[in-house]
Amino acid sequence: MCLNIMHDWFGWLLLLFSFGIVLMWKSIRDDTKVVLAIWFCLVLHHAVALLNVYVGAIIGADVDALNFHAAAVNLAALPEPVWFFGVGNGLVTYTHSLGLLYRAFGASLIFGGELSVLAFAMSCIVLVKLLDLLDLRRFRVGIILLFGLLPSAVIFRSATLRESWQALFFLLCVYWAIRLRKPPGILIFSFMLMSALCMATLHYCLSNYAAYLIVISVYWRIFGRKKGILWARPVKFMFTGLLVACVIMLTLKIGRHGISTYSFQSVGQTLKEVENFRLESVTILGRTTYGVMLDTSSVYGLVTTIPMVFVQYMFAPFPWQIEKVVDIPAMLESMLRIALMFFALSSWRKYSGEVRNYYGFLLIAVLGMELVWALGTVNWGTAVRHHVPGYGVIVLLGAPGLILFMRRLHFGIFGRRKVSIFKDREEFVKSDPKINEIS
Repeated sequence: MCLNIMHDWFGWLLLLFSFGIVLMWKSIRDDTKVVLAIWFCLVLHHAVALLNVYVGAIIGADVDALNFHAAAVNLAALPEPVWFFGVGNGLVTYTHSLGLLYRAFGASLIFGGELSVLAFAMSCIVLVKLLDLLDLRRFRVGIILLFGLLPSAVIFRSATLRESWQALFFLLCVYWAIRLRKPPGILIFSFMLMSALCMATLHYCLSNYAAYLIVISVYWRIFGRKKGILWARPVKFMFTGLLVACVIMLTLKIGRHGISTYSFQSVGQTLKEVENFRLESVTILGRTTYGVMLDTSSVYGLVTTIPMVFVQYMFAPFPWQIEKVVDIPAMLESMLRIALMFFALSSWRKYSGEVRNYYGFLLIAVLGMELVWALGTVNWGTAVRHHVPGYGVIVLLGAPGLILFMRRLHFGIFGRRKVSIFKDREEFVKSDPKINEIS
């Protein structure tokens, strides 16, 4: 055990550094409650990472995580470093990047897990920055806890998996898109493009989604403002058209050079491939498969089956689908997701003006990502993992309404008490007739 810890020294150093990185931003450092909330979540993530290494792999952090780690170890052991950075092949990009880090700092499982935890710590920082931009500071602690304590996400973000980095780069994309809405600048736009590119390298589905996110972000920046800089309509259309053309040309170029086999193609071809993939996947019968197929034979078939696919992906397992005890945590997370989506949509309907504009953009962004995952997912076991990248934005949108609702139910843990416990006790004593009789 002692020898293992000596070998894993850089992983332990990274563990300590993850607590310190939170203090690098003054706006976070000045709020003790936020710092403690992030640290509490980090403790839980580190505990899972350490369990995976020194006790045994937790369910969900076993097969794929260990395979990624083993591939990275083999790459690190090669005589010469192998460099690979490609859009669309996320598995290869991730394992090669992990292999390079293993080569530089030592190949250990705790180091790989702590890298994922570090990505989670940085995601918390980005989330707090987003809360400041959206003027949701009073909900910071509750949102951080909801974001950081989801059981499945804790497991996936503490192992050598891509989900923690996917979530980080998605939050960064959204953050820079909203910053672009403020006083714009070429530097902010460049940061958004870099974040989208990093996200695109982590999964072939995200490579197509990244182009979508860039387009809607710039469109929202140009057309979404009712006040401020007034753009002439021809200039708006010209700029948007050029942007879309550049994205399409870039995707076509990538496809011709063979970096991604999932690059630009017609919508019909893509949906047909998705339908075939789902049919092949369902033939491998699994207990958690929900079996909803995609019908691409007609427009009517698409209109009727896509919503069913999306609903099953978002909210399965339903109570009538529970067969084993292990399904119960997945169902509870599904119920939480239903509540968050309900409050996100109700908040969007309730607000008006600029606030509603922000909520609308964030909803379009996160629902677009969830739809991409939904089309390629046929069981809720895989869906639980695919929910991790977009979960931060869902919490950002739905948690304020949920927290306010819980406060109305007088759950004291979600809000400040208006009077001291001494005054509460005095009022309780006065109101209780039995206590008055004794006294």
